[in-house]
Formats: sequence, C-alpha cells, structure tokens
Amino acid sequence: MIGKVLKVNDYKFVYGQDTTYINVYGAFKNKKSGNRYAVYSYDNKKLYYGSLFIKNDSLIIMTSKDDSEDVIKLFVESIISGKNNDDWEIVNLGNINSAEIIDQHELKIDVDMAMLADKTIPKPKIEKKEEAPKKKKKVSIPLLAMFILILMVALFLFVGPNFLMGKDKKYLCVKSYTHEEIPASVTDNVSLIFNNKNEIVSIDITTDYLFTNHDYYKEFKDKSYFYQYIKDGDTYKFDDDNYTYKLFSKIDTEVDYFMPRELKKLVDYYEKENYTCNLVEESD
Repeated sequence: MIGKVLKVNDYKFVYGQDTTYINVYGAFKNKKSGNRYAVYSYDNKKLYYGSLFIKNDSLIIMTSKDDSEDVIKLFVESIISGKNNDDWEIVNLGNINSAEIIDQHELKIDVDMAMLADKTIPKPKIEKKEEAPKKKKKVSIPLLAMFILILMVALFLFVGPNFLMGKDKKYLCVKSYTHEEIPASVTDNVSLIFNNKNEIVSIDITTDYLFTNHDYYKEFKDKSYFYQYIKDGDTYKFDDDNYTYKLFSKIDTEVDYFMPRELKKLVDYYEKENYTCNLVEESD
C-alpha cells in the first residue's frame, strides 16, 4: 500500500497539546512540474494537502504558490478508481516515521474516505499461512491397524501412560486497573494453555479499555490514538455501544520467550504481578 499512519511533530510547542496522528493516503511527485505533494487527513472526514519535502525520516508539509488542487484531485480520484497514471511518481513512505505540518490546504472534493483509507493505509493483522491439502494415499487397512497398534505400544513403553491419558490445562489470569494516561479502566485477560506435562503451550491476551469519557473515546478512535497501544501482530476492534477498545495479542512461547515454562512458576509469576489466576478447564 502507498499510505501510512504518521505522528505529527509540531514545530511550535503548545503547552497541554496531545500527540496527533495523521493518515497519509499517499505522497507523489508530479513529473510535469517536478513538485511533490502529500494527501492526508486527521480524522478520515476532511482531506488536506500540501507541498512535500523530506528531511531524514520525516515529511515536511507546507503550502506553495505552485500548488495545483486539480493535480491533487486527479491523484485521489485515480486511487479510488484503481487507474494508473503516468503523470506522477509515488513517493515511498517505508522509512518515514513522522510528519511536520507548517501549513496546509483543505481539498474540497466529494470522495469515499473509508474506501480511500482502505486502499492506502495498511491495517494491523495477523497473517495465517494456509497449508496446502495433502494428497491422500491409499493404505491397506490391515497394515494401517498394525502400524497404529505398534505405535501405541511403543509410546506407552517409552513415555508411560501419562502421555496417552494426560490432559491439557487452561488457566485464566485477570487484572483490572485504571489507565494512567487515558480516561479508561483496563482489564487484562491472559489465557494460559499448558500441556499434559504442565509446560506452557500458548499465551493469548485480551485487553479491554472501557472509556469513562465518551467524547475522548470518539477522539481516541477517530484520530487514531489507538495506534500507540498496538504492537506487531496485534489485532483490535471497537465496541461503540459500550465505549470499549479491545486489543488482542499473543506471546510466542517458542521465540524470544523469557518467562517460566512450568505451570506453577508461570502462574506464580502472574499472581506476583497482581493477576488473579484460576483453573478454567481440563481437556483431553
């Protein structure tokens, strides 16, 4: 995608001003004039644009007497329609981390903002690899039964009956607290799955942010403040009826894992962190 969510670095400090984020739908160079432009929004409701300069890993946006609104409109319309245009060259935002807005133009154009964002701004997601279906092989039923019998006996003798008869265990650890920065009460739900040997298998975390200030909840969502609380691999959703922001994440128990692996030690670890942990279920 050609867009990106960027933090705004205000070149004029204003006391009490919160950090602002913008959705940059695209940046491009007009091949005819040689000018570069950026098209963006603060809240996915109004479009703005300005002349573009790049300083290290930041965009510098300002107005210029050479700014052409017709060129910007044509660029936005081509994104929505999916048509290619040889009049401009897309500016890669991969290494850009922030933007500094000195001044800007508002773009008066009737456009589907949700579609524009969907076509340009990447969404946090967890990619799942699809496994190709395995080809079925014809196997003799008597030979298959004999193989299974031999395998079960070997497993029984090698690891003992607990391997065949053991159960997985699921613990749920819960902690609630008031957030220090935003007007919300937070509940962390940590799901711990252990195998029959009481070793950790998976850790899934659901964090609910219940906002007590409903106006700030809308600003938190519309101005993309929530991106500050997302890590790579996380997913999220909003429950507008209950003014709740839900964040879903996982801890990889195989790669870069430094917490205890044993059931008792890991449960003790979370309880020392003020979680309340309970056995939820045992499954075959």
